[in-house]
Amino acid sequence: MADRQLTPFEHILLGLICRAPASGYDLKRIFAATPMGLYQPSSGALYPALRRLELRGLVQAQAGTGRAGQAARHRRVYEPTDTGQAAHMSWLRTPVEPVTAARDLGLHLMRFVMMEHLLPPDEVLMFLQDLADALAALVAQLEQFAVVDLTERHPSLALDHGLAVHRASLQWTKRAIAALSAASTA
Repeated sequence: MADRQLTPFEHILLGLICRAPASGYDLKRIFAATPMGLYQPSSGALYPALRRLELRGLVQAQAGTGRAGQAARHRRVYEPTDTGQAAHMSWLRTPVEPVTAARDLGLHLMRFVMMEHLLPPDEVLMFLQDLADALAALVAQLEQFAVVDLTERHPSLALDHGLAVHRASLQWTKRAIAALSAASTA
């Protein structure tokens, strides 16, 4: 199990726990009440993923307390270990690979969200520039297909959608770079 890569969901769980210790119930509430719910593969995936993180030594569980100091039934609060913190930082610093730009766009954006307060501004800007470069390459590749006269309408419309989505993501990335660059010089 030690050689197995973490799943995207496990990385997100680890990131949330690195941000603030949390119980399984706390994490369930985050997934239910925020857009992060898109990253939970199923409602039954949370506790097995927490157990896998614990078995790998990335998090540790402490007995939690209930309201007003009463003991909570089986409430375990997960905290990151030093190894877990290091694994999370390594994931945040993983370069964007161009082949992952389309497939993992949401996950790249989640990494971006988790970088705040953890990485220096120059590293965040480098990440965004890598993402912009990967998106620009993807858009250029899709544009090459767009010049081919597709004989069927549905593939042509699907390609049009892909171009629109990735062009919008590229423009957002450029705006984010500009906004963060301006903030770091202010």
